Amino acid sequence: MMETHNLHNINIYNYYNFKKKSNNIRTTNKFATKLTNYCLEEIFKYLKDDKTTLFSCILINRSWSELAIPILWSRPFENPMYGNNINIFWTYISCLSIEKKQLLANKGIKLSDPKKKPLFDYPKYLKGFDCLNFQIALSQWVGKTGLHQNSKNLMDKLSPAELKYKTELCNQLIGPYLLTHSKNLRHLKYDHDSTGLINILNLYSNNEIFQIFSKLETLELKDTIFHENWVSRAERFSQLASKLSLFNRNLQNISILLEIGKKKQIQLRYCKPILDLIKYQYNLKYLKICEFWNTWSNCCSDLFYDALESQSNSLTYLSLTRFTQYHLLLPVLTKCKNLETLEFWTIREQDQDERELNREDFANLTSSKQQIFIKRLICYDHGDDPHFLTLVRGIIIKMANRNLKELKFQNVTTELLDIINLYCSKISNLYLTIDNLTLDHFLPILSILNNIEYLYLFEYRKISLTFELIVRIAKSIPKSLYYLDITFHLTPTMLKILFENCSSRLKVLVLHIDGMDDKYLEAIINYAERYKSLNTFNFDGNDIKFSRKVYKKAKKIIPVIRNFRTFTLY
Repeated sequence: MMETHNLHNINIYNYYNFKKKSNNIRTTNKFATKLTNYCLEEIFKYLKDDKTTLFSCILINRSWSELAIPILWSRPFENPMYGNNINIFWTYISCLSIEKKQLLANKGIKLSDPKKKPLFDYPKYLKGFDCLNFQIALSQWVGKTGLHQNSKNLMDKLSPAELKYKTELCNQLIGPYLLTHSKNLRHLKYDHDSTGLINILNLYSNNEIFQIFSKLETLELKDTIFHENWVSRAERFSQLASKLSLFNRNLQNISILLEIGKKKQIQLRYCKPILDLIKYQYNLKYLKICEFWNTWSNCCSDLFYDALESQSNSLTYLSLTRFTQYHLLLPVLTKCKNLETLEFWTIREQDQDERELNREDFANLTSSKQQIFIKRLICYDHGDDPHFLTLVRGIIIKMANRNLKELKFQNVTTELLDIINLYCSKISNLYLTIDNLTLDHFLPILSILNNIEYLYLFEYRKISLTFELIVRIAKSIPKSLYYLDITFHLTPTMLKILFENCSSRLKVLVLHIDGMDDKYLEAIINYAERYKSLNTFNFDGNDIKFSRKVYKKAKKIIPVIRNFRTFTLY
């Protein structure tokens, strides 16, 4: 028997019994009447990502249906659609006027019952519009539904030209209808040449349609501009940003990821509206951005840092991808008093002259003793110069000093570990990618981190584990630690030695080991019985097999056991 547990479902674990009952309509009526609308609404909000359960809820009674439908239909295109899910367009078609339905029928989109009216006005519940997923799903639906010209055979496929024409026709009818009838649009995701939205917007000669974006809270703009038409695509992003900045100053989350080729530069006239969109917001809390502007142009760089500084009082999360100008960024960060998280993804390679310039400016920053206030520093960056990465991260750590509570680093160096030792004695959460050299250097430092609660160690290069090294690791773990997540390929004996020499009373243990069996589980059971603190065991790996007897014993002692993938019970 195979059992699969998904960690994403842990959050709704407490509602498991409710889910079982809601799937049985007849036995739920008595249960349903005991819950107030307020309680139901809170439960349904909690289950917003569990579409199956929400769909079951709408079948209970009218009251449940009226509360669950708005949540179920709030963001239907958030994820890619497959199979029968694309039939959602039949429901949206039923909401169109008779005239628009007839237009579709005249163009070969076969409608089963044009006069049929829906039970709800589904478009008004739309809170999120994800352009690319909408466009792909619509094209698939048209390909499945639209008849070949002069054909009555449903098996006849549309030619590419017919598919494009009929998809654009449906887009012009359904897209604007969804957007204009949405009463509370909060999320907009425009990505990867989603020309469908631009086509919709171009249908309107005035700015009326942009009023629907006045309540947006989250905006995502994403594209990889490597193609020959990259200039026109940059222009479309600029046009959209320019319009949005006129009608919305209340965005709280902005994500702009425009990846451009090495030899391409987005012109200032296209950069400015996009960066102005950031600048003009009143209360921006989350900003994720890729360095798409021309860093050799002082005007473009000034626009970005001016926009960033304008949000210094509200910004709490800043994520930067392919970033280069650290020496210009850090002085601005000293003004961001409420910034809690700073994240870097993939540095852009610099030439030697640029790095030397940065080092010079970094030295001036260090001597000025300016402070930044972040609590979390996350670095997924990598490059060919580990010393430069160490320099950048080290400067940030020194400027943040005791404010830092969480560090997440890829490609850690021994020099950086020494900096952590000197400046991060109060650290509580630590995520490190590590190898033999850095592990050996890290263990003495770990032993004196007396406030650490969460430790994640990822084996970057295969570590040569010995029993002596396992003992050292165990004895280095501070008593304060309650969450341990490691990817080391331990044997059952090594795991037993780790537990026998560890004085910490872990509450959560996460292991990533292929081929785990009862010997591993028995070692964990012995630890859980000895300390009576372990309440969660999560695991990942291939070819994992447990006997029912030992697994049942583990479940009695450890309340929560979850896996990332399937495992076998025999």
